[in-house]
Amino acid sequence: MLSVRNLKKSYKDVIAVNGISFDVNKNETVALLGPNGSGKTTTLKSIVGLVIPDEGEIYINGINVLIAPKEARRYLSFLPQRISLYENLKVIEILEFFRKLRDLPVQRVEYVIEMLSLKDILRKYARELSGGNIQRLGIAIALMPDVPILILDEPTLSLDPEGVMKFKSLLSSLKRDGRTILFTTHLLNEVDELADKVGILVNGKLITFESASELKRKLKFESKIYLVVKNMKDEFVNLAYDLGAVEVRRNGTSMIVRADSSKVLDIVFNLKENGAQIENFQTSSHSFESIYQKLLEEHEGKN
Repeated sequence: MLSVRNLKKSYKDVIAVNGISFDVNKNETVALLGPNGSGKTTTLKSIVGLVIPDEGEIYINGINVLIAPKEARRYLSFLPQRISLYENLKVIEILEFFRKLRDLPVQRVEYVIEMLSLKDILRKYARELSGGNIQRLGIAIALMPDVPILILDEPTLSLDPEGVMKFKSLLSSLKRDGRTILFTTHLLNEVDELADKVGILVNGKLITFESASELKRKLKFESKIYLVVKNMKDEFVNLAYDLGAVEVRRNGTSMIVRADSSKVLDIVFNLKENGAQIENFQTSSHSFESIYQKLLEEHEGKN
């Protein structure tokens, strides 16, 4: 469905992408994982035709993107990392603009309004939207064309934990509908439950590309959650354990929960559902940098 071969791109003396190759098969969800500056966005922009690579080939449904970009782009839709909107237009006007731009039926606007639960913000101006709502609107615009491939750059950027959970559900629905999805992230816990395969980029190099289950087994995905709960109770600590926490440390109105990354959002959501008034919420994966360093050392050791 999507094939990248020996992709290279430099900006003056900076090598953004250094000879990466990978395939995304039909109905697969693939995550490109890496720290800021690792080459994720350049890779996606090259695929969708916004960046011309120095070397390499990209094929979408067998079509060479560099030779026939317009024909190739008919099979995909792209969500950029930063969304620019017309601030003086209302949400419904923005949706209509993009519908007409791609000559889509009116039903596609109705579809994304329902899928992204946008009814409550349709009459708001873009300048009035929160970061999370801007991101929801951006996802809606990307989903409007009925195409087989979705390319999403940091799709959960600015979304709150509940929004991330809803996005997971949406992505699962799209996958069941047969969509092929490639997305980027710099967060380990976002690949869990979302990706079939994971590619890790470091300094423009793809140092591993394998199934998500195998990568999880190797890296032992684990995160810590720091929570400040206004009405802290012992029952919230017990609930966190019941939901799969490995360790919970409470100190006054705060608690630190250590858990598998796949359970982090469920723990926070269920605490909230059971009456916890969460005033502050932060996550961290303490082994994140060490994981990258380890994988990079292994990669260099093979060369």
